[in-house]
Amino acid sequence: MKILSIKFLRFNQFIALLIIGALTCTLTTACQAAIKPAHSNLAYITNQGENSVSVIDTSTNQVINTIKVGKAPVGVAVSAKLNRAYISNVESQEISIIDTQNHSVVETIKIKGSPVGLALSPDSKTLYVADWFDNRVLAISTSADHTTSEVSVGDAPAGMVVSPNNKWLYIANRDSNDIAVIDTATLTIKKRTPVGKHPFGLALSKTGLWLVSVNVKEDTVSIINTKTSAQYKVKVGYHPYCAAISLDGKKLYVSNTQDDSVTVINMSTRKAIATINVGNTPEGISIDNANNRAYVANWGSNSVSVIDTETNQILTTIKTGDKSRAFGQFVLNRQNDLTRASHHTSLSTKIQQ
Repeated sequence: MKILSIKFLRFNQFIALLIIGALTCTLTTACQAAIKPAHSNLAYITNQGENSVSVIDTSTNQVINTIKVGKAPVGVAVSAKLNRAYISNVESQEISIIDTQNHSVVETIKIKGSPVGLALSPDSKTLYVADWFDNRVLAISTSADHTTSEVSVGDAPAGMVVSPNNKWLYIANRDSNDIAVIDTATLTIKKRTPVGKHPFGLALSKTGLWLVSVNVKEDTVSIINTKTSAQYKVKVGYHPYCAAISLDGKKLYVSNTQDDSVTVINMSTRKAIATINVGNTPEGISIDNANNRAYVANWGSNSVSVIDTETNQILTTIKTGDKSRAFGQFVLNRQNDLTRASHHTSLSTKIQQ
């Protein structure tokens, strides 16, 4: 009987251990799901005062690398497809090409001019470069040969965006007070759209329906329907600079350099719904879609402010380099956003039509 009891006891202990193990596994899985880290995307911040680029891991909001580039870096364009970040160095007249996997400069393209704004075509085959002083835009192949074409545009071209269907390149001409619409197939101007005084930064909705021009000297943004050409002006803060639109097309974020703030606009009502205090002299702004965060480069405080785009609250401030600008689309969304984009497209269209 003793042997039988011991065997029975051991059997019960074995069952108990199995149950505890299963529970532990379930709880561990649940805990792991609860503390699952954010998507690890990268933000490339140009530091014009120290000729470098700060690389931020957006899952930790930490600077993980600082890369030396050319003189006075300003513009940024990134490609997950190519694993590349392109940096415009206005004073050394060149483009630094960064390998986003090993965080090093792998190539430099010399530019006879003053490169400022950058934009990549959706297929990552063409890099567009705004030559600030020569009033032109260069179209450079991202392939090894870097074949180059150019088109004369308005005075002092700055911000640029390319339509999702790759047909149109939009260019903000600061001193012409207009947006040049370029046919990318022929590299010719098809249209000029007058906007407010001194347009600088541009933003385009994921659907390509809404184009936003930031009018620096007018303290406004122009919201333009690209199909009907209808235009709406919205008042923002003092001396606005750059803008970014959320992936679902519902919110517009505008940096105000002299107010040290970001204005949040409801794209459906075209009304300001929040003002967020950030660092000193905020310039470049870009959105990490996977993590619902907006990153704002602060020229005056050498930092980046991180905004929760769901609550419009500041999450943290990241120390970067001297005179952080990050002009352009500087967040490399490494996660596949295609499913998310298709989910939001129909909703965005319904909201915005």
